[in-house]
Amino acid sequence: MRRSRKPIRIASRVSPLAQAQARQVGEALHRAHGVEIEYHGIESAGDQQADAALTDVGGKGLFARAVEQLVLDGTADLAVHSYKDLPSAGEQPRTGHRHRPSGGDPRARLTIAAVPRREDPRDCFIAHSAAGFDDLPDGATFGSASPRRAAMALRIRPDLNVQVLRGNVQTRLDKVLQDRQCDATLMAVAGLRRLGLAEHAGQVMDPHAILPAASQGALAVQCLIDDHRTIQRCLCLNHASTAEMVRVERQVIASVGGDCHSPIAAHAEALTFKAGLFCRLRACALSPDGGRVIQFDTTAHANTLPALVGAAIKSLYEQGAREVLSLSPATTAG
Repeated sequence: MRRSRKPIRIASRVSPLAQAQARQVGEALHRAHGVEIEYHGIESAGDQQADAALTDVGGKGLFARAVEQLVLDGTADLAVHSYKDLPSAGEQPRTGHRHRPSGGDPRARLTIAAVPRREDPRDCFIAHSAAGFDDLPDGATFGSASPRRAAMALRIRPDLNVQVLRGNVQTRLDKVLQDRQCDATLMAVAGLRRLGLAEHAGQVMDPHAILPAASQGALAVQCLIDDHRTIQRCLCLNHASTAEMVRVERQVIASVGGDCHSPIAAHAEALTFKAGLFCRLRACALSPDGGRVIQFDTTAHANTLPALVGAAIKSLYEQGAREVLSLSPATTAG
C-alpha cells in the first residue's frame, strides 16, 4: 500500500504551551512520515475566561471542546491536548478506543489515537523569595486555580491564604516572580520544560508531599474513531507504558467521582525489578482545607494491574473518599 502524502493537520489551543506540544507531535510525525504538517490554533473558552476559577466556568473541559470541534468538523485531522485537560468522569480512555461520554455527545466520534512518552509528572514550587513551603512567612499568599494544589499546600501549611491564580505558564510565573501578586504557587514541571523554562523548575516536589494530578505530564493525540489513516499514522507516537499508566490514574479518579473540581490526585508508575515489571499506584483525596486526607499507596506486579486498580478504588471508598470530595463546593459526585 502506498503511503499517503496528504498533509497532517494538527489542532491545538493557541497558548504557547499548547503550540509547543502540537509542534512536538508534528515534528515527530514529520520525521516518521515525511509529510507536510499544518497547524490550526484556536482560543478555547477556558482561554477566553482566563481570570475566572475553572470551578466557576465549567471545568477543564473548556480547554478541549473548541479544539475537538476542529477535528469533528474536518478542519483538522487530529488534536493535541494536555491529557489532564480532557475530562475523566464517565470515560475509561484506551489507546485506539473511543471515549464514552453521555449518549448523543459528538465526542463519541473521537478516539485517543496515541499517548506519547510522558514528561516529568511532578509539580515544582515557585516563589519570589522562598526556597520551599517552610520558608514562607506566616499567612503567606498561595496562588492556584487547582483545588488539588490548594488543598495539598494547605495540608503542608494550614496558615496559607489561598487565592485564585489563572493564566498560561508565563503569565503565572510573572504574577508570582515579577508582580508578586502572591508569594508562591505550584506548577507542572512538564509545562516549564516544554517551554524552555526549566530553570524555574529547581524545587521539584516529592510526590509524597504533592501527588501529581492524574495524567499530568502526558499528551493525548485525538482523532476521529473512523479515520483509519490518521490512527495508523499516529501509532509511531504511542508509548504503551505511558498510555496504560495514564489509563489507570484516570480510571481511579473517575471511579470515585473525581473531576477537575476535586482535590484528588493519582499517579501510576511502571517499575522494573529483577522479578519483572511492577506498578506503584498512589492516590490521594483531600478535604478543601487539606485537613482530612485519604491515601492509597501499593506496588504490585503488572500482571495483577486490574486487581491493583480495584484495590485502590475499594480502599478510597472504604476510607470515605466520596464523603471527603463532597466537601468541595463544586464537586460532582456522580
